[in-house]
Amino acid sequence: MKRVQYLVMLCLVLLGQAGLMSLPAWAKLTHVSINQRLSDLGQRPTLRVNIVAQSVNLDKVQFIVEQRSGSERLMVKPMNSYMLLLSGVEEVEDGEAQLVVKEYLVNNWQEVKRMPLFDAATAYQQSKPVKPKPVKSNTPIKTAKTNKQPSQPLAAAQQSLASLPPVDVGDRVQLGCQLDYAPPQTLWRLGSTYAKQWQLSTYGAMLAIFEANPNAFNDRKINGLRADVTLKCPSAALKQRYQSADAARAAFEALAAE
Repeated sequence: MKRVQYLVMLCLVLLGQAGLMSLPAWAKLTHVSINQRLSDLGQRPTLRVNIVAQSVNLDKVQFIVEQRSGSERLMVKPMNSYMLLLSGVEEVEDGEAQLVVKEYLVNNWQEVKRMPLFDAATAYQQSKPVKPKPVKSNTPIKTAKTNKQPSQPLAAAQQSLASLPPVDVGDRVQLGCQLDYAPPQTLWRLGSTYAKQWQLSTYGAMLAIFEANPNAFNDRKINGLRADVTLKCPSAALKQRYQSADAARAAFEALAAE
């Protein structure tokens, strides 16, 4: 009889141990709080949290960021026995976002705490409307470019250029003649050098060189003389075209303003 009672008690003990082993290992949080926020509004969430638990089992705890655009479960990395490092990959754009803590209890995830991710000042700063900065009266306002009419001085310069006698393409170059051009010599210096020889103004000499060598200028702009070119001498017809110093200056200004 005593032997039967002993076997029954032994079975009860074994069954009790088996039942205890089948119970889930709960974290049993008693305290959780944000220790330090390591990210700002508009950045990926990174923060440290303090925890107090009877037994730490991170499989039984979840940390979730909830904002207007949705929610994200954060990754958890233990720093020590009472502090965790949380991080996410989705930027937090909501100043009223919250950190939700859930714990697995009785075969179910239960919310145990909800904390604001940002302070009230941050949330207010995001929610208040942004006032446009006043434009100072002496600040020039940039507007889109339009096909507006040129200014009066520029229009007069363009008219002066159009009024000059035309020269055919085949008659613009003096055959077998090259200018003495040594980069980084500028067009102005080059025009000044040949102006007396050709009995022209400096503007007239520059225009004659430009029209005789259009491909020697970047984008065919009179201010874009290249350094890797050979310049040909302008023909007598080109020199004659720019005899008027005033007309040559007006024409040069029209080309330089383009």
